[in-house]
Amino acid sequence: MRETIIETGAMTRFDNAVDEVVGAGRNLSGFVLAYGQAGRGKSVAADRYHIQRGGAYVRVWQGWSQTSFLQRLLFEVRGKNMDMPRHTGNRCKELIVSLLEENRQPIFIDEADRLKIDRIEDLRDIHEMTGAPVILIGEEGIFGLLSERRRIWSRVAYEVEFGPISPSEVAMYAMQAAGLEVPLALASEITQKTEGDFRLVRTLCLLLEKSARAGGSFTVDQAMLDTALSAHTWRRK
Repeated sequence: MRETIIETGAMTRFDNAVDEVVGAGRNLSGFVLAYGQAGRGKSVAADRYHIQRGGAYVRVWQGWSQTSFLQRLLFEVRGKNMDMPRHTGNRCKELIVSLLEENRQPIFIDEADRLKIDRIEDLRDIHEMTGAPVILIGEEGIFGLLSERRRIWSRVAYEVEFGPISPSEVAMYAMQAAGLEVPLALASEITQKTEGDFRLVRTLCLLLEKSARAGGSFTVDQAMLDTALSAHTWRRK
C-alpha cells in the first residue's frame, strides 16, 4: 500500500478555518478547535497544514509541566536546528511572545485534551499578546477542559468536527492507497464496521490488498470483504 492522504470534507473545513484566523489580522484572530474521536484524521490534517503552510506544531506529552510545555513550544516557534531551551517557563513565554511579534504564525497543539487548563491559559496569554492563532486538536474531552474558562471559550472562532469518514471517502482511499475498486455498497459496509475510523480502514485495506494480489483481482466483492472482516475483531472502546 502507498502512504496516502485523501481530501476529506473535515480536512477542507479545517484548512478553511485556519486560513481564516491566520488571515484575519492580529485583532480579529482567535482559537480554532478541531475535535473528534481517535482515528478520524485530525492530526493528519493539522500536520499537513503545518508542513505545507507553516506554523509551530507541538504534540502534547502526558504529564508535561508548564516549563516542559513552554520549552517545547519555544523550540518549535524558533523553527531552527537549535538545542532544546532550558529556560524557566516564564522566560520561555516571554521569548515566544517576542518571536511571534516579529513573525506571527499559527500554533498547533495536538492532543490538547491532555493539557491542564493552566497550559491553555498560557496559550491564551500568548495569543492576547501577539494575535497568533491557536489551533487546539483533541478528542471530545477537550470540551470539558475548555468549559472551565469562559474567557477561553469566547476566543474560539471556529469549531471543526472530524466525524466518521464517508463511504465515498473509503472508496477513494482504497483506490488511491491500494488500487482497490470498492463498490459503494461495500464501502458503506466498511464504514459501518470500522465506525469511520481511518486507522481501521487502513488495516482493512491492507487485508483486502493482500487478498487481491493473491486472487489476481483488485475489484473487491462480498466474498473478499467477508474474508478480510473475519480476520479482525474491529472492536472499538
